[in-house]
Amino acid sequence: MAHTVAEHGKRISRIVFIGLLLDILSFTIILPLLPRSLEAYKEREGADASTLLGTLLAHIAHLRAYVQAHSPSSRFLQQGARADLVLLGGLLGSLYSLLQCVIAPVIGRAADRFGRRRTLMYCMAGNIVWTVIWVFAGSFESFLLARVIAGLSEGNVQLSNTIIADVTDPTTRSHGMALVGIAFAVGFTLGPSIGAFFARMPIESKSTRNVFAFAPFAAAAVFSLALLVAESLYLFAKLPETMHFRRSLADSNVTADSGTEDTEIAQPLAEPIHAVDAQTTTENNRTLRRLNILHFAYLFFFSGMEYTLTFLTHDKFDFSNAQQGALLGFIGVTSTVLQGGWVRRIKGQSAHGDKGLVARGMACCAIGLACVAHCAQGVQGAQPAWTLWGGALGFAVASATVVNCLNSMVSLATTDMETGRRLGDFRAAGQIGRALGPVFACSVYWLLGPSTCYSVGAAAVAAISVAFVTLVPARPAVSGTKKHS
Repeated sequence: MAHTVAEHGKRISRIVFIGLLLDILSFTIILPLLPRSLEAYKEREGADASTLLGTLLAHIAHLRAYVQAHSPSSRFLQQGARADLVLLGGLLGSLYSLLQCVIAPVIGRAADRFGRRRTLMYCMAGNIVWTVIWVFAGSFESFLLARVIAGLSEGNVQLSNTIIADVTDPTTRSHGMALVGIAFAVGFTLGPSIGAFFARMPIESKSTRNVFAFAPFAAAAVFSLALLVAESLYLFAKLPETMHFRRSLADSNVTADSGTEDTEIAQPLAEPIHAVDAQTTTENNRTLRRLNILHFAYLFFFSGMEYTLTFLTHDKFDFSNAQQGALLGFIGVTSTVLQGGWVRRIKGQSAHGDKGLVARGMACCAIGLACVAHCAQGVQGAQPAWTLWGGALGFAVASATVVNCLNSMVSLATTDMETGRRLGDFRAAGQIGRALGPVFACSVYWLLGPSTCYSVGAAAVAAISVAFVTLVPARPAVSGTKKHS
Protein backbone atom coordinates (compact mmCIF):
# COMPACT_ATOMS: atom_id res chain seq x y z
CA MET A 1 0.00 0.00 0.00
CA ALA A 2 2.83 2.39 0.89
CA HIS A 3 4.41 1.71 -2.48
CA THR A 4 1.12 2.52 -4.26
CA VAL A 5 0.73 5.73 -2.29
CA ALA A 6 4.31 6.80 -3.05
CA GLU A 7 3.78 6.18 -6.76
CA HIS A 8 0.59 8.25 -6.67
CA GLY A 9 2.55 11.08 -5.04
CA LYS A 10 5.17 10.90 -7.79
CA ARG A 11 2.44 11.07 -10.44
CA ILE A 12 0.99 14.22 -8.89
CA SER A 13 4.48 15.73 -8.65
CA ARG A 14 4.94 15.13 -12.38
CA ILE A 15 1.62 16.85 -13.12
CA VAL A 16 2.69 19.83 -11.03
CA PHE A 17 6.05 19.93 -12.81
CA ILE A 18 4.48 20.03 -16.28
CA GLY A 19 1.98 22.71 -15.28
CA LEU A 20 4.65 24.83 -13.60
CA LEU A 21 6.96 24.48 -16.60
CA LEU A 22 4.27 25.87 -18.90
CA ASP A 23 3.65 28.69 -16.43
CA ILE A 24 7.31 29.68 -16.18
CA LEU A 25 7.75 29.52 -19.94
CA SER A 26 4.87 31.97 -20.24
CA PHE A 27 6.27 34.19 -17.47
CA THR A 28 9.82 34.37 -18.85
CA ILE A 29 8.82 35.23 -22.42
CA ILE A 30 8.54 38.91 -21.48
CA LEU A 31 11.89 39.19 -19.66
CA PRO A 32 14.24 39.95 -22.59
CA LEU A 33 11.62 42.27 -24.11
CA LEU A 34 11.13 44.64 -21.15
CA PRO A 35 13.85 47.22 -21.95
CA ARG A 36 12.84 47.58 -25.60
CA SER A 37 9.13 47.45 -24.71
CA LEU A 38 9.62 50.49 -22.49
CA GLU A 39 11.57 52.17 -25.28
CA ALA A 40 8.70 51.47 -27.68
CA TYR A 41 6.15 52.99 -25.31
CA LYS A 42 8.45 55.97 -24.82
CA GLU A 43 8.60 56.52 -28.58
CA ARG A 44 4.81 56.26 -28.84
CA GLU A 45 3.78 58.53 -25.98
CA GLY A 46 6.76 59.61 -23.87
CA ALA A 47 6.71 63.16 -25.25
CA ASP A 48 2.99 63.58 -24.49
CA ALA A 49 2.63 65.12 -21.02
CA SER A 50 -1.04 64.09 -20.91
CA THR A 51 -0.13 60.39 -20.74
CA LEU A 52 0.89 58.49 -17.62
CA LEU A 53 4.23 57.54 -19.15
CA GLY A 54 4.94 61.12 -20.17
CA THR A 55 4.17 62.29 -16.64
CA LEU A 56 6.41 59.63 -15.04
CA LEU A 57 9.32 60.39 -17.36
CA ALA A 58 8.94 64.11 -16.71
CA HIS A 59 9.11 63.55 -12.94
CA ILE A 60 12.20 61.33 -13.34
CA ALA A 61 13.83 63.98 -15.54
CA HIS A 62 13.13 66.66 -12.91
CA LEU A 63 14.62 64.41 -10.23
CA ARG A 64 17.68 63.80 -12.39
CA ALA A 65 18.14 67.53 -12.93
CA TYR A 66 17.87 68.14 -9.18
CA VAL A 67 20.47 65.48 -8.36
CA GLN A 68 22.82 66.77 -11.06
CA ALA A 69 22.54 70.29 -9.68
CA HIS A 70 23.32 69.22 -6.12
CA SER A 71 25.79 66.44 -6.92
CA PRO A 72 27.70 67.35 -10.08
CA SER A 73 30.25 64.61 -9.37
CA SER A 74 27.65 61.95 -10.22
CA ARG A 75 29.09 61.24 -13.67
CA PHE A 76 26.67 58.48 -14.55
CA LEU A 77 23.70 60.85 -14.53
CA GLN A 78 25.34 62.83 -17.32
CA GLN A 79 24.07 60.11 -19.70
CA GLY A 80 20.65 61.66 -19.27
CA ALA A 81 17.36 60.22 -20.42
CA ARG A 82 18.78 56.85 -21.48
CA ALA A 83 19.34 56.01 -17.82
CA ASP A 84 15.80 57.06 -16.90
CA LEU A 85 14.35 53.88 -18.39
CA VAL A 86 16.46 51.85 -15.95
CA LEU A 87 14.80 53.59 -13.01
CA LEU A 88 11.35 53.27 -14.59
CA GLY A 89 11.97 49.57 -15.13
CA GLY A 90 12.93 49.20 -11.48
CA LEU A 91 9.70 50.86 -10.39
CA LEU A 92 7.68 48.46 -12.55
CA GLY A 93 9.54 45.44 -11.21
CA SER A 94 9.05 46.54 -7.63
CA LEU A 95 5.33 47.18 -8.17
CA TYR A 96 4.86 43.67 -9.57
CA SER A 97 6.65 42.03 -6.65
CA LEU A 98 4.94 44.26 -4.07
CA LEU A 99 1.58 43.02 -5.32
CA GLN A 100 2.82 39.44 -5.07
CA CYS A 101 3.92 40.16 -1.52
CA VAL A 102 0.41 41.36 -0.65
CA ILE A 103 -1.36 38.42 -2.27
CA ALA A 104 0.96 35.54 -1.22
CA PRO A 105 -0.41 35.15 2.35
CA VAL A 106 -3.96 35.39 1.00
CA ILE A 107 -3.27 32.62 -1.51
CA GLY A 108 -1.64 30.46 1.17
CA ARG A 109 -4.60 30.75 3.53
CA ALA A 110 -7.08 30.23 0.69
CA ALA A 111 -5.23 27.04 -0.26
CA ASP A 112 -5.50 25.76 3.33
CA ARG A 113 -9.19 26.65 3.55
CA PHE A 114 -10.63 26.01 0.08
CA GLY A 115 -8.11 23.58 -1.36
CA ARG A 116 -5.00 23.75 -3.50
CA ARG A 117 -6.69 22.89 -6.79
CA ARG A 118 -9.49 25.45 -6.61
CA THR A 119 -7.10 28.24 -5.55
CA LEU A 120 -4.71 27.36 -8.37
CA MET A 121 -7.49 27.50 -10.97
CA TYR A 122 -8.48 31.00 -9.77
CA CYS A 123 -4.84 32.06 -10.17
CA MET A 124 -4.80 30.64 -13.69
CA ALA A 125 -7.91 32.67 -14.59
CA GLY A 126 -6.14 35.83 -13.44
CA ASN A 127 -3.04 34.91 -15.45
CA ILE A 128 -5.10 34.51 -18.60
CA VAL A 129 -6.83 37.88 -18.04
CA TRP A 130 -3.57 39.82 -17.65
CA THR A 131 -2.04 38.19 -20.72
CA VAL A 132 -5.07 39.08 -22.86
CA ILE A 133 -4.66 42.70 -21.71
CA TRP A 134 -0.94 42.51 -22.56
CA VAL A 135 -1.73 41.43 -26.13
CA PHE A 136 -3.81 44.58 -26.62
CA ALA A 137 -1.66 46.91 -24.49
CA GLY A 138 -1.20 49.57 -27.13
CA SER A 139 -0.64 52.16 -24.42
CA PHE A 140 1.60 52.19 -21.37
CA GLU A 141 -1.48 52.49 -19.14
CA SER A 142 -2.82 49.19 -20.50
CA PHE A 143 0.56 47.52 -20.04
CA LEU A 144 0.69 48.76 -16.44
CA LEU A 145 -2.81 47.40 -15.78
CA ALA A 146 -1.72 44.03 -17.15
CA ARG A 147 1.29 43.94 -14.83
CA VAL A 148 -0.89 44.84 -11.82
CA ILE A 149 -3.26 41.94 -12.53
CA ALA A 150 -0.26 39.68 -13.13
CA GLY A 151 1.17 40.53 -9.73
CA LEU A 152 -2.12 39.76 -8.00
CA SER A 153 -2.60 36.46 -9.87
CA GLU A 154 0.80 34.78 -9.71
CA GLY A 155 0.39 32.03 -7.13
CA ASN A 156 1.50 29.07 -9.21
CA VAL A 157 4.97 28.68 -7.73
CA GLN A 158 3.72 28.99 -4.16
CA LEU A 159 0.89 26.51 -4.73
CA SER A 160 3.17 24.09 -6.57
CA ASN A 161 5.47 24.04 -3.54
CA THR A 162 2.47 23.43 -1.28
CA ILE A 163 1.15 20.57 -3.40
CA ILE A 164 4.55 18.89 -3.54
CA ALA A 165 4.83 19.25 0.24
CA ASP A 166 1.42 17.53 0.48
CA VAL A 167 2.42 14.47 -1.52
CA THR A 168 5.99 13.89 -0.29
CA ASP A 169 7.48 12.86 3.03
CA PRO A 170 10.56 14.43 4.65
CA THR A 171 12.87 11.89 2.99
CA THR A 172 11.68 12.72 -0.54
CA ARG A 173 10.65 16.36 -0.18
CA SER A 174 13.97 17.84 -1.25
CA HIS A 175 13.79 15.84 -4.47
CA GLY A 176 10.19 16.95 -4.96
CA MET A 177 11.10 20.58 -4.43
CA ALA A 178 13.95 20.11 -6.89
CA LEU A 179 11.30 19.61 -9.58
CA VAL A 180 10.26 23.22 -8.99
CA GLY A 181 13.86 24.30 -9.52
CA ILE A 182 14.15 22.22 -12.68
CA ALA A 183 10.94 23.77 -14.02
CA PHE A 184 12.43 27.21 -13.33
CA ALA A 185 15.70 26.26 -14.99
CA VAL A 186 14.08 24.84 -18.12
CA GLY A 187 11.65 27.76 -18.26
CA PHE A 188 14.45 30.31 -18.01
CA THR A 189 16.36 28.35 -20.67
CA LEU A 190 13.60 28.34 -23.27
CA GLY A 191 11.26 31.20 -22.32
CA PRO A 192 13.55 34.17 -23.05
CA SER A 193 14.65 32.61 -26.34
CA ILE A 194 11.02 32.05 -27.31
CA GLY A 195 10.25 35.66 -26.44
CA ALA A 196 13.16 36.89 -28.55
CA PHE A 197 12.03 34.68 -31.45
CA PHE A 198 8.45 35.96 -31.46
CA ALA A 199 9.69 39.54 -31.05
CA ARG A 200 10.82 39.28 -34.68
CA MET A 201 7.19 38.86 -35.77
CA PRO A 202 5.67 42.34 -35.51
CA ILE A 203 1.90 42.74 -35.35
CA GLU A 204 1.15 46.26 -36.51
CA SER A 205 -1.66 48.44 -35.14
CA LYS A 206 -3.36 51.17 -37.12
CA SER A 207 -3.60 53.33 -33.99
CA THR A 208 -1.24 53.46 -31.04
CA ARG A 209 -3.79 55.05 -28.71
CA ASN A 210 -6.77 52.80 -29.42
CA VAL A 211 -7.84 50.54 -26.55
CA PHE A 212 -7.54 47.53 -28.89
CA ALA A 213 -4.16 48.48 -30.35
CA PHE A 214 -1.56 45.73 -30.17
CA ALA A 215 1.29 45.90 -27.70
CA PRO A 216 4.93 46.05 -28.76
CA PHE A 217 5.99 42.45 -29.44
CA ALA A 218 2.34 41.32 -29.36
CA ALA A 219 3.20 38.02 -31.07
CA ALA A 220 5.18 37.01 -27.98
CA ALA A 221 2.18 37.92 -25.81
CA VAL A 222 -0.12 35.76 -27.97
CA PHE A 223 2.17 32.76 -27.57
CA SER A 224 2.35 33.38 -23.82
CA LEU A 225 -1.45 33.37 -23.72
CA ALA A 226 -1.57 30.07 -25.61
CA LEU A 227 0.76 28.48 -23.05
CA LEU A 228 -1.42 29.65 -20.15
CA VAL A 229 -4.60 28.31 -21.76
CA ALA A 230 -2.90 24.95 -22.34
CA GLU A 231 -1.68 24.89 -18.73
CA SER A 232 -5.14 25.69 -17.37
CA LEU A 233 -6.80 22.92 -19.38
CA TYR A 234 -4.12 20.42 -18.40
CA LEU A 235 -4.34 21.17 -14.67
CA PHE A 236 -8.14 21.18 -14.73
CA ALA A 237 -8.15 17.72 -16.32
CA LYS A 238 -5.27 16.07 -14.44
CA LEU A 239 -4.63 17.64 -11.03
CA PRO A 240 -6.52 16.21 -8.01
CA GLU A 241 -7.04 17.97 -4.71
CA THR A 242 -4.13 17.22 -2.37
CA MET A 243 -4.98 19.13 0.81
CA HIS A 244 -5.86 15.92 2.71
CA PHE A 245 -3.37 13.71 0.91
CA ARG A 246 -1.22 13.20 4.01
CA ARG A 247 -2.91 11.20 6.76
CA SER A 248 -1.79 8.78 9.42
CA LEU A 249 -0.39 5.39 8.53
CA ALA A 250 -3.18 3.87 10.58
CA ASP A 251 -5.82 5.40 8.34
CA SER A 252 -3.96 4.14 5.31
CA ASN A 253 -3.80 0.61 6.72
CA VAL A 254 -7.49 0.65 7.64
CA THR A 255 -8.34 1.54 4.07
CA ALA A 256 -6.13 -1.22 2.75
CA ASP A 257 -7.56 -3.81 5.18
CA SER A 258 -11.14 -2.95 4.30
CA GLY A 259 -10.43 -3.65 0.68
CA THR A 260 -11.96 -0.39 -0.46
CA GLU A 261 -10.35 2.04 -2.84
CA ASP A 262 -11.32 5.55 -3.84
CA THR A 263 -10.03 6.19 -7.33
CA GLU A 264 -11.33 9.74 -7.43
CA ILE A 265 -9.42 11.15 -4.44
CA ALA A 266 -5.70 11.17 -3.89
CA GLN A 267 -4.67 8.43 -1.43
CA PRO A 268 -3.01 9.31 1.89
CA LEU A 269 0.73 9.10 2.16
CA ALA A 270 2.04 6.39 4.46
CA GLU A 271 3.53 8.75 7.00
CA PRO A 272 2.47 8.81 10.65
CA ILE A 273 1.69 12.17 12.11
CA HIS A 274 4.25 12.72 14.85
CA ALA A 275 3.75 14.57 18.07
CA VAL A 276 5.55 17.86 18.27
CA ASP A 277 6.33 19.06 21.77
CA ALA A 278 6.43 22.69 22.85
CA GLN A 279 10.22 22.93 22.76
CA THR A 280 10.37 21.53 19.24
CA THR A 281 7.67 23.94 18.10
CA THR A 282 9.55 26.88 19.61
CA GLU A 283 12.80 25.85 17.94
CA ASN A 284 11.14 25.37 14.56
CA ASN A 285 9.30 28.70 14.83
CA ARG A 286 12.62 30.41 15.55
CA THR A 287 14.16 28.69 12.53
CA LEU A 288 11.23 29.73 10.34
CA ARG A 289 11.52 33.36 11.43
CA ARG A 290 15.23 33.36 10.60
CA LEU A 291 14.61 31.72 7.24
CA ASN A 292 11.96 34.34 6.43
CA ILE A 293 14.34 37.20 7.32
CA LEU A 294 17.24 35.71 5.36
CA HIS A 295 14.95 34.97 2.42
CA PHE A 296 13.87 38.61 2.40
CA ALA A 297 17.45 39.90 2.63
CA TYR A 298 18.79 37.57 -0.04
CA LEU A 299 16.03 38.29 -2.55
CA PHE A 300 16.24 42.02 -1.83
CA PHE A 301 19.73 42.07 -3.32
CA PHE A 302 19.57 39.10 -5.71
CA SER A 303 16.31 40.09 -7.40
CA GLY A 304 17.44 43.70 -7.73
CA MET A 305 20.71 42.73 -9.40
CA GLU A 306 19.00 40.07 -11.53
CA TYR A 307 16.33 42.53 -12.66
CA THR A 308 18.86 45.15 -13.76
CA LEU A 309 20.92 42.65 -15.77
CA THR A 310 18.94 43.02 -19.01
CA PHE A 311 18.85 46.80 -18.54
CA LEU A 312 22.63 46.79 -18.06
CA THR A 313 23.25 44.83 -21.25
CA HIS A 314 20.78 47.00 -23.15
CA ASP A 315 22.12 50.29 -21.79
CA LYS A 316 25.84 49.47 -21.69
CA PHE A 317 26.29 47.03 -24.58
CA ASP A 318 23.15 47.69 -26.69
CA PHE A 319 22.09 44.02 -26.63
CA SER A 320 19.34 43.04 -29.06
CA ASN A 321 16.35 40.94 -28.00
CA ALA A 322 18.12 37.87 -29.40
CA GLN A 323 21.27 38.59 -27.40
CA GLN A 324 19.21 39.13 -24.26
CA GLY A 325 17.53 35.79 -24.87
CA ALA A 326 20.90 34.09 -25.36
CA LEU A 327 22.24 35.47 -22.07
CA LEU A 328 19.17 34.43 -20.08
CA GLY A 329 19.13 31.12 -21.93
CA PHE A 330 22.71 30.44 -20.85
CA ILE A 331 21.69 31.01 -17.25
CA GLY A 332 18.74 28.67 -17.69
CA VAL A 333 20.69 25.88 -19.42
CA THR A 334 23.40 25.94 -16.78
CA SER A 335 20.85 25.95 -13.98
CA THR A 336 19.02 22.99 -15.57
CA VAL A 337 22.21 20.93 -15.83
CA LEU A 338 23.08 21.70 -12.22
CA GLN A 339 19.58 20.84 -11.00
CA GLY A 340 19.53 17.52 -12.80
CA GLY A 341 23.01 16.43 -11.73
CA TRP A 342 25.03 18.16 -9.05
CA VAL A 343 22.14 19.39 -6.91
CA ARG A 344 20.38 16.01 -6.81
CA ARG A 345 23.63 14.21 -6.03
CA ILE A 346 24.47 16.52 -3.13
CA LYS A 347 20.96 16.16 -1.71
CA GLY A 348 21.23 12.39 -1.83
CA GLN A 349 24.70 12.17 -0.29
CA SER A 350 24.22 14.36 2.78
CA ALA A 351 21.57 14.72 5.45
CA HIS A 352 22.48 18.42 5.49
CA GLY A 353 22.32 18.80 1.70
CA ASP A 354 19.83 21.67 1.63
CA LYS A 355 21.84 23.94 3.93
CA GLY A 356 25.11 23.20 2.14
CA LEU A 357 23.59 23.94 -1.26
CA VAL A 358 22.09 27.22 -0.06
CA ALA A 359 25.46 28.36 1.31
CA ARG A 360 27.29 27.40 -1.90
CA GLY A 361 24.65 29.05 -4.05
CA MET A 362 24.90 32.31 -2.12
CA ALA A 363 28.70 32.27 -2.35
CA CYS A 364 28.58 31.72 -6.12
CA CYS A 365 26.02 34.51 -6.40
CA ALA A 366 28.36 36.93 -4.60
CA ILE A 367 31.25 35.98 -6.90
CA GLY A 368 29.01 36.37 -9.95
CA LEU A 369 27.91 39.83 -8.89
CA ALA A 370 31.54 40.85 -8.44
CA CYS A 371 32.21 39.65 -12.00
CA VAL A 372 29.35 41.76 -13.37
CA ALA A 373 30.63 44.77 -11.40
CA HIS A 374 34.00 44.36 -13.13
CA CYS A 375 32.34 43.97 -16.55
CA ALA A 376 30.23 47.12 -16.02
CA GLN A 377 33.41 49.21 -15.89
CA GLY A 378 33.82 48.69 -19.64
CA VAL A 379 33.46 51.37 -22.31
CA GLN A 380 29.93 52.35 -23.38
CA GLY A 381 28.92 50.42 -26.51
CA ALA A 382 31.90 48.06 -26.41
CA GLN A 383 31.63 44.29 -26.42
CA PRO A 384 31.11 42.87 -22.91
CA ALA A 385 34.07 41.24 -21.18
CA TRP A 386 34.17 37.53 -20.34
CA THR A 387 33.27 38.47 -16.78
CA LEU A 388 29.67 39.06 -17.90
CA TRP A 389 29.41 35.34 -18.60
CA GLY A 390 31.17 34.59 -15.33
CA GLY A 391 28.49 36.63 -13.62
CA ALA A 392 25.80 34.74 -15.53
CA LEU A 393 27.32 31.47 -14.28
CA GLY A 394 27.07 32.74 -10.69
CA PHE A 395 23.41 33.64 -11.26
CA ALA A 396 22.81 30.13 -12.64
CA VAL A 397 24.28 28.37 -9.61
CA ALA A 398 22.24 30.58 -7.28
CA SER A 399 19.06 29.95 -9.28
CA ALA A 400 19.63 26.20 -9.12
CA THR A 401 20.09 26.06 -5.38
CA VAL A 402 19.14 28.85 -3.01
CA VAL A 403 15.38 29.48 -3.09
CA ASN A 404 14.60 25.88 -3.97
CA CYS A 405 16.45 24.47 -0.97
CA LEU A 406 15.12 27.18 1.34
CA ASN A 407 11.59 26.11 0.38
CA SER A 408 12.49 22.54 1.27
CA MET A 409 13.89 23.60 4.66
CA VAL A 410 10.72 25.57 5.45
CA SER A 411 8.40 22.69 4.53
CA LEU A 412 10.37 20.32 6.78
CA ALA A 413 9.95 22.67 9.74
CA THR A 414 6.14 22.86 9.47
CA THR A 415 3.25 20.63 10.50
CA ASP A 416 0.94 19.12 7.90
CA MET A 417 -1.96 21.51 8.51
CA GLU A 418 0.23 24.63 8.37
CA THR A 419 2.15 23.92 5.18
CA GLY A 420 0.19 26.29 2.96
CA ARG A 421 0.28 29.14 5.49
CA ARG A 422 3.96 28.73 6.35
CA LEU A 423 5.04 28.55 2.72
CA GLY A 424 2.78 31.52 1.98
CA ASP A 425 4.41 33.56 4.74
CA PHE A 426 7.85 32.49 3.54
CA ARG A 427 7.02 33.49 -0.03
CA ALA A 428 5.57 36.80 1.20
CA ALA A 429 8.85 37.60 2.98
CA GLY A 430 10.70 36.88 -0.24
CA GLN A 431 8.27 38.97 -2.24
CA ILE A 432 8.88 41.95 0.04
CA GLY A 433 12.54 41.60 -0.92
CA ARG A 434 11.60 41.26 -4.58
CA ALA A 435 9.34 44.32 -4.26
CA LEU A 436 12.01 46.56 -2.77
CA GLY A 437 15.07 45.08 -4.48
CA PRO A 438 14.54 46.26 -8.07
CA VAL A 439 13.80 49.87 -7.16
CA PHE A 440 16.78 49.92 -4.79
CA ALA A 441 19.16 48.39 -7.33
CA CYS A 442 17.91 50.56 -10.18
CA SER A 443 18.21 53.67 -8.01
CA VAL A 444 21.83 52.87 -7.13
CA TYR A 445 22.46 52.07 -10.80
CA TRP A 446 20.85 55.38 -11.84
CA LEU A 447 22.70 57.46 -9.26
CA LEU A 448 26.13 55.83 -8.94
CA GLY A 449 26.46 53.62 -11.99
CA PRO A 450 26.25 49.87 -12.62
CA SER A 451 29.68 48.96 -11.26
CA THR A 452 28.91 50.40 -7.83
CA CYS A 453 25.47 48.80 -7.91
CA TYR A 454 26.80 45.28 -8.46
CA SER A 455 29.68 45.75 -6.02
CA VAL A 456 27.19 46.60 -3.27
CA GLY A 457 25.16 43.52 -4.21
CA ALA A 458 28.20 41.24 -4.08
CA ALA A 459 29.22 42.43 -0.61
CA ALA A 460 25.67 42.15 0.74
CA VAL A 461 25.06 38.61 -0.55
CA ALA A 462 28.40 37.48 0.90
CA ALA A 463 27.35 38.84 4.31
CA ILE A 464 23.94 37.12 4.06
CA SER A 465 25.69 33.83 3.28
CA VAL A 466 27.74 34.09 6.47
CA ALA A 467 24.62 34.89 8.51
CA PHE A 468 22.79 31.91 7.04
CA VAL A 469 25.57 29.46 7.87
CA THR A 470 25.82 30.85 11.40
CA LEU A 471 22.15 31.17 12.38
CA VAL A 472 20.21 28.37 10.65
CA PRO A 473 20.38 24.69 11.69
CA ALA A 474 20.82 22.11 8.96
CA ARG A 475 17.62 20.23 9.88
CA PRO A 476 14.49 21.23 11.81
CA ALA A 477 13.90 19.88 15.29
CA VAL A 478 11.59 16.85 15.07
CA SER A 479 9.96 14.73 17.75
CA GLY A 480 8.91 11.18 17.12
CA THR A 481 9.75 8.69 14.40
CA LYS A 482 8.79 8.93 10.77
CA LYS A 483 8.31 5.94 8.60
CA HIS A 484 9.94 6.07 5.17
CA SER A 485 7.61 4.92 2.47
